[in-house]
Formats: sequence, C-alpha cells, structure tokens
Amino acid sequence: MVLAGLQNTWRPLRAQLFPKLVMVDLSEHLVLGQSVKRGQPVEPAWSAPIPARTCRNGVPQLTDAVGDFIGDLLLEHGGIDSQLVVSLPRQAAHWRVLEWASAQHPVDSIDELRDLNPDLRLPFALDDAYVDVQPLPGNTSSALVVAADRSVVEAWVEVFAIAGGTLQHLLPAQVCLMGALSDELTATPASTLVALLQQLDEQTVLTLWRQGVPEFERLLPGAMPELLPALQQSLDFYRSHHAPKAPVRLLLAESMPDLEGLEQALGLKAELLERDGFGSLALQGLAGLELAQ
Repeated sequence: MVLAGLQNTWRPLRAQLFPKLVMVDLSEHLVLGQSVKRGQPVEPAWSAPIPARTCRNGVPQLTDAVGDFIGDLLLEHGGIDSQLVVSLPRQAAHWRVLEWASAQHPVDSIDELRDLNPDLRLPFALDDAYVDVQPLPGNTSSALVVAADRSVVEAWVEVFAIAGGTLQHLLPAQVCLMGALSDELTATPASTLVALLQQLDEQTVLTLWRQGVPEFERLLPGAMPELLPALQQSLDFYRSHHAPKAPVRLLLAESMPDLEGLEQALGLKAELLERDGFGSLALQGLAGLELAQ
C-alpha cells in the first residue's frame, strides 16, 4: 500500500520534472505517435487505425470514443503523462497563398488579414476560424494562410482533454509539411517545380510548389495503375497553365509499388525523402517546429 502510494505520487511529479514529449500525427483513419527529445526521435513510431465511423472529413464524430481510444494508445506506449504536440488531420485545415497589396508582410499579419477579410474561398467564414499566417521564404509580398474552423479545433481539443496528457500545441498538417520540406524547397532552383506524392487514407495527395510557394493540390487514386494517368494529367494541366517548360523534381513521402514503371512513364527520377527516423513527414515537421519554439 505504501509503495503504491509513493508510485502514484511520484508519477505526476516525474512528469513535471522530466516531461516526456510525444508527437501525434492524425489522419482520417490512422493515429501515429512518437516520443521526441531535442528534436530527434527517441523510439520507433507507433500507429493504430482509428475505429470506423468515429472520424469523418478530419472531424471527430464521437468525441468520447476517439478520446478514450487515443488515451488507451498513450497509456500503452508510456505517454499518458506526456506533453503532446499534435498535427491535425489534413482535411481539418485549408491553406491559401495571399499576396499583400503593400508587397510587405505586415507586423500584425493575422489582424491585418481579419481586417481585410479577403475572399479566400474557405468553406467557413474567416471570423469563425483559427488562422495562422506565415511569410513565405524569400517572398515578402506573399504569405501562407492556414485556417481551420473553430468548432473542429475545439472538438480535437476536447478529444485530447479526454485522452490525457498535456496538449501543448495543435498544428495544421499543412504547416507541419512545410516545416518538414523546408530544406528541399530552399535547395530547389527557382525554375524547377517540386512535386510531392503522399499516401493518405487510401488516396495519393499531389502537392506542387513553385519557388517555394504551394500552388496546386489534388487528391489522386491511391495506387497504380489508376494513379499514373491521373498524376500525368495533373502535372500536364498545371504546367500548361503556369510553367510550360519547367522541369519537375518528384519527391515521395514513402516508397511506392511499381515505382520504376511510374518513373519511366513520367520520364522523371523520383526521390524518396529521408525522414531521419520519424514515422511520417508530419511528425518530422512537428519536431522541427517544436525545436524552433
């Protein structure tokens, strides 16, 4: 009884004195988690499928069930008393590129954005959204705007209140992706398009950057052979409208079946991104952003 009491007292005290940091990457059907220290993974990532019909379009439909499920995972993997840094599901947030009329990034960019209230073609009003505005590297006249409906963010906050741990940050997947790719985007010549393929919930996400600016995104079929014509059509469409002669640098978030056939058909050599021991690009981006805090 005395030993059990000491253990119960020591556990929360140890969590305060030596906080464990766990990164969590959420998608529509999967939870990925990984412990991180000083921006580096300290153990392999763990993952588990989210129970069916508990999450839809990036929104938890059964808050208690999702919270209990994630809490069980944290308990199983020693993260129940951890500080949590979480990447929202991709569908929960929307990103846009904004050109400032002044050609300079304002000091209070979020307030400036709300005052201007431009038509960003979001599925919700800007007043009803949490917003992040970040300058794009090397381009003071442009900014990356990432917005999420307040009700969606608050639903995920409630999920993690049920799950346990201490929620430190809740970040859009798009911000994490930009963080993970910062070196590649900086190193790519301005005349070259960067095309990233990511497997996500049985689909493939194609994202195109030009001069470090995300300009095009499409959901494509998840696997060959259906993926190839859809990918070729998307690349041809963008290049014909915006960059007819631009070379393409093709990046892969993870290896793909029949990669050689894809490369031959596109006439491109794909590069498999190094994740440095992280379980996903989102986890890698989360760790880098947290280290920069």
